[in-house]
Amino acid sequence: MKKRKTYRIMLVLQALLLSVAGLQAQTTWFADGYHGGVYGHYPMWQARFMVDKLTEIADWKINLEIEPETWDTVSVKDAENFKALQEYYSTTGRFGRIEFVNPTWAQPYCYNVSGESNIRQFKYGMAKIREYFPEATFTTYSVEEPCFTSSLPQILKGFGYKYAVLRNPNTCWGGYTSGFGKDLVNWIGPDGTSIPAVPRYACEKLSETDTWSTASNSNSNEFIAACFADGVKYPVGMTFQDAGWRGGPWGSQYKPTVYTTWTEYIDMIQDKVEPMDWAFSLEDIKPGLVWGAQVLQRLSQEVRVSENRLVMAEKMASLDYLYTGRVWPAADFREAWRTLMLAQHHDCWIVPYNGRPGDTWADNVTRWTNSSNAIADEKIAKLFWGVESKDAKNIRVYNTMGTTRTDRVMIVLPENIKKTNLSVFNQDGKIVPSQQSIDTDGSTVLYFEATVPGLGYSTYTLKEKTSQANKSAAKELKDGTLLVETGFYIAKISPAKGGTITSLVDKKHGNRQLVEVGKELNNLRGYFYKQERFHEGSESPAKVSFVEDGSVFTRIKVENQIAGNSYYQLITFNKQNPRIDFELHIDWDGQPGIGAYDQTNDYKAEERAKAFYNDNYKLHLQFPFKDLGDRLLKNAPFDVCESELDNTLYSSWDSIKHNVILNWVDAENVSKDYGVALFTDHTTSYLQTSDLPLGLTVQYVGRALWGRNYRIHGPTHIRYTLLPHANDWEQAQVEAASYAWNEPLFGDFVKSGSNPLQRSLLEYADANLHVSSVTMDGADMLVRFYSTSSEAKEHEIQWNCNAESVEQVDLNGKKIATVKSDKGSNGEMVTKMTLPQFGFQTIKLTQVKLK
Repeated sequence: MKKRKTYRIMLVLQALLLSVAGLQAQTTWFADGYHGGVYGHYPMWQARFMVDKLTEIADWKINLEIEPETWDTVSVKDAENFKALQEYYSTTGRFGRIEFVNPTWAQPYCYNVSGESNIRQFKYGMAKIREYFPEATFTTYSVEEPCFTSSLPQILKGFGYKYAVLRNPNTCWGGYTSGFGKDLVNWIGPDGTSIPAVPRYACEKLSETDTWSTASNSNSNEFIAACFADGVKYPVGMTFQDAGWRGGPWGSQYKPTVYTTWTEYIDMIQDKVEPMDWAFSLEDIKPGLVWGAQVLQRLSQEVRVSENRLVMAEKMASLDYLYTGRVWPAADFREAWRTLMLAQHHDCWIVPYNGRPGDTWADNVTRWTNSSNAIADEKIAKLFWGVESKDAKNIRVYNTMGTTRTDRVMIVLPENIKKTNLSVFNQDGKIVPSQQSIDTDGSTVLYFEATVPGLGYSTYTLKEKTSQANKSAAKELKDGTLLVETGFYIAKISPAKGGTITSLVDKKHGNRQLVEVGKELNNLRGYFYKQERFHEGSESPAKVSFVEDGSVFTRIKVENQIAGNSYYQLITFNKQNPRIDFELHIDWDGQPGIGAYDQTNDYKAEERAKAFYNDNYKLHLQFPFKDLGDRLLKNAPFDVCESELDNTLYSSWDSIKHNVILNWVDAENVSKDYGVALFTDHTTSYLQTSDLPLGLTVQYVGRALWGRNYRIHGPTHIRYTLLPHANDWEQAQVEAASYAWNEPLFGDFVKSGSNPLQRSLLEYADANLHVSSVTMDGADMLVRFYSTSSEAKEHEIQWNCNAESVEQVDLNGKKIATVKSDKGSNGEMVTKMTLPQFGFQTIKLTQVKLK
């Protein structure tokens, strides 16, 4: 039997070789080039090396994916050789020998950061490259790592790109794209924007001998034979070498092969093939990072904080320009984005431990985001006039969203007014719900409910007056269960079940029970492989206590342990908002091993199965919702994707699934009339299995990529939120709720009588329209809107300002069309726009002034 099988294999190989031999007259193509940069890898001899090799080898061409900031360093440290590269590009290279294919500042993965961050990566990166290569063009987007997200067609087209490449054949450690189609596809984004792209062919298999490449990385004879057999007419391979490799042209096994730039290749074939339409989904990106590793968790939190704070600071500084005439701090914001963009570098996420102790990628993320935060905080602080403690009674609260909102705001109280009889009054003299609390740093804080108009502020006043009576929302039942009842929910928290929520009834929607019978919400579960068993928080009795119970919120503290590690959860039931907010804090005892199995001594990079892939064994939070999970939706940069996965579990490199939560995941029922959204404070992975509608990855400890030991580095602390809602995610305005959670109302004290008590820059009615960013360019204001509304309707925007002209512009700032403006009933400027679902549009108001 064994001989017969061997004979058959020999016949197949012989037939394959004969077929390849018959193909040798057919030409194929190969896209070679270099990847790297001063923060990753770029030796100072690289510029001269490229010029010398291009001069020596007449038919070689290269595609460059070099971090733009690299040229700042190289132009100084390797000035003579860099000048030679500049001259070569200007006289020869730009005419078909060299192409810049990825100008993003730090080559981010794209799917794991905000849509606004992706835009800035391109904007600042392209500008930097043009500082040194003024003739540089950006026509085709191509990358070495899986730096993709579903909304890229819209972003690329906005910057003037014509083409893209949807593959990363030689660096698939962190993931890859689905195989689809043949020579070309029309990559269609969620908003309907289409861009011609070279896909990872349907016949382009993953390597069978390693876990980092696909079949096109060297144009092997077998790959080319498979291409022609599948009907690929113009097969092209690809490898972007690491800057610093000295081998010159990357060898193509198949002959004849022609080296090409990507634009040259696509220009050549686009009229010769019929591209297939591909509605490329978020789930066609297969990212396999070490989700749950504490180092990744922390840097992701740091990036999220900076993203939110910087966008808020830009919006508030734009208002400051209008209201006070302060010059827009363009240079400062550029520097803040520079350090934030570096923190989004793909190497931060895939090799966070690389570098010397104290100077790893993860260490640098902390430094970079701290720098961005300092700039953002300084710009925000300028909006508030300095006050002495004795004068602290007027509070200005800013709203950076485009619609009027009522939400909780927090103010740190000065020492001399920490009184229990303080009340908060709005500008109409009416008292609003408020309560005092002690923050984690020991400071006294005041929480109150503020209502603020779109992209503007309202003013509130502190007075010494007894607050309105507050009815307690929590009580202890005879069996020790804690009962919490607000206007939104009736919840039962069981100390006997580890402080989990055993019942959660939605009072606003027919007293609907949200917890599966016999299950527990917010339960911790994970496999501790040193103990060879699963542990759950619900196994141990917990201490459950009231922390606060006021007119703004009720807060419960759950103290427990899992596998000998102490943890607590804070559960906050808001009185005026349907969100339920959670904080989880774990104090670890040593280095517990958490994951599917121990790979301490047997980790092999080339083996497909790895412990860190399997989320089911990682420590995770469980949300066994009753009758939910038939539909699952997740947001992404300028996108919301309905999942087509039966479950999110996988355990090997060749079966990666897209299980990433950016800001939120929403579990809905099949009739689309109810759901619960889960928000997180960082990009990580979520779970969906046949038994569990939704779970959130918390911790993995063990070997992972390149055999690195992903360890515990202190306490774990994360924030997450649940938002039950009627209808589907769109009607429930889940994306707007996510914006509100990430861009909270911001307030501080101001001088008495300073400026009008309330102002608003703009206002619109549809909460599914979002203000992505507001920036200034001299006296011109740029406002970017993003829509999650599926209705094909006009959005009417009321502006409390005037402008000489209003234009729609692309991402390069080039005019697309004039936007007609009318006068509203109160004399305000009114504009209208129509956006497809998941589309964004940038509006430029020239010479903007207050009314």
